[in-house]
Amino acid sequence: MSIQGDNKNEILVVDDSATIIATAKKMLQDEFIVHTAKDGGEAWNVISENENIKVIFSDMQMPVMNGMQLLLKIRESNDKRISDLPVIMVTGQSDSPAGKRAVFDIGATDFIGKPFDAMDLLSRARSNSSPHRREADNLDRSQQVFVTPSGFQNVGREALARSLETKEEFSVVHIEISNIDEIKNEIDSKSVRQIIVSLVKRISSVLREGDVATRIGENKFAILLYANSHNTKLTVDRLCECLKKLVFELNGKTLRKELIYGYSSADCYDKKTSFVDICKQADLALKDAAGIKLGNRIAGYSEPGKAEAKNVVDEDADLWPDLTHVIDGDYHLVDDKHVAALVSSMQKYLDYVKKNKK
Repeated sequence: MSIQGDNKNEILVVDDSATIIATAKKMLQDEFIVHTAKDGGEAWNVISENENIKVIFSDMQMPVMNGMQLLLKIRESNDKRISDLPVIMVTGQSDSPAGKRAVFDIGATDFIGKPFDAMDLLSRARSNSSPHRREADNLDRSQQVFVTPSGFQNVGREALARSLETKEEFSVVHIEISNIDEIKNEIDSKSVRQIIVSLVKRISSVLREGDVATRIGENKFAILLYANSHNTKLTVDRLCECLKKLVFELNGKTLRKELIYGYSSADCYDKKTSFVDICKQADLALKDAAGIKLGNRIAGYSEPGKAEAKNVVDEDADLWPDLTHVIDGDYHLVDDKHVAALVSSMQKYLDYVKKNKK
């Protein structure tokens, strides 16, 4: 069924392949006005100049400006019309799972694989161009969770005042990319921004409603959790495991990122303590976490003057699967939670060899 001229929604298809462009246009043109661009730079000009664009289909691999860079530029736009646009990434067999995850974390609305069929393409175009799209689909979760540094301090002061009255407990968590200089030496500033945006998205997905976060400095985040010290530890553990799964690639090689975590709970403070003091204690715990060499690098401040490192060896862990991975040379498959226990067990064996096998 065709839709007549003036009632057609306008769609942009971005791909450096003339064949893909022609195929997509043929599939969509009965129901939509189809604009095309051969790279991200050309697409950005179309998006900026045409306020009627409702949906964007973009290839991931393109010259001049690739799909990830285009998506980042769209999501970082100060123009809400542009930043809220549905962007559906067109993926091929050469696109890695890590690359797809990174694009999704930046804010891709959906994915469609090559080769695509007419019904698949049309269904995505229809659902995302509808004027009745749910507002929730347009909301970026990170925009609800992340606030400005000054806003974070205001929320913190209010939380502390309420805690002193109602005994409602909360904690402050600091997260730092400890090897940021190493990362900056390997990639350009635009790619560094992509990593930061991806981390913001992933952190936002883990936090509960009411929790807030902010970015403090180039490579550091602060989070306010409405939880006691025990539940904060569980949340930080979950954050740590979740952020480990966020993988970035550079020229086919995994880009190593090191994250450290420090937290401080407010349930042990008196009326003389300020919110700034609590943040400073989280920073002290972060410094202790930087000294942890094995396992999850997490430290929690639990009482004045003491930050407790959370690098406990799990003596009850089943290490046989991990030991098999070590023997096979598949070191990357070793469960990070078992590293400390595995190293401890292997050290005992090495000590035995030194003593008895001379």
